[in-house]
Amino acid sequence: MTASPKKKTGKIGSNRISRTAEGMHAEQIQVPLPDDKAQLEKFFAERFVEQFNSESPLGSDVSISDVRQNETYDLDFSINCRIADYLELAELAPLNQEFGRASHRTGRLNIYTYARWIFFRVIKKKSRSYGIIARRTILLLYVTHWQFYPSERVVECLNSLVQHNGCDFAAVFVILTNGSDLRVLRPIHPYVGPPLRAPRAYEGFTLRNLEPGQFSWSIDR
Repeated sequence: MTASPKKKTGKIGSNRISRTAEGMHAEQIQVPLPDDKAQLEKFFAERFVEQFNSESPLGSDVSISDVRQNETYDLDFSINCRIADYLELAELAPLNQEFGRASHRTGRLNIYTYARWIFFRVIKKKSRSYGIIARRTILLLYVTHWQFYPSERVVECLNSLVQHNGCDFAAVFVILTNGSDLRVLRPIHPYVGPPLRAPRAYEGFTLRNLEPGQFSWSIDR
């Protein structure tokens, strides 16, 4: 495999909760992430496939096996799956956008702005570039910077954007993980559920992500 470029990553990890004289304190136990792009994608792909096969989010007859990492200029992974032949990964890190750079400093995101960026600049852009192959591809979105962890409202707004605009991928998921025990899948497409509010209905909501391990609170005794 051709050597892939180094990539600056953020930080993820679990929290250790401890009691101090001042109250309860959360300390992050950081999980080192690979800075090699291919190894970073493998890190998240392995966790996704394990959780996907455990949860069966698309039905008990849809599982993933025979995962093979491709050359860096191809779709990321070839897979054996009833609905797809490929697994493609994309990181949610809008650092080339003004709103993304601001969020990287503050941890605050406008939900509609963020969801629109994910949908049009990541999902739709990739589907256009792959053409008909997108129909046999599962797209996995992952996060390495705590500032960009999507909330339930971000996921709901993405579901609404899919409902109103359509999606060519076989399926789209977001994986949220602390790198070890926590692995949460959020389906973006296909969306199964009642009609959602229009995407612009989420414009007034703000997401605030707190840096792991950098907060504490008091409890009554």
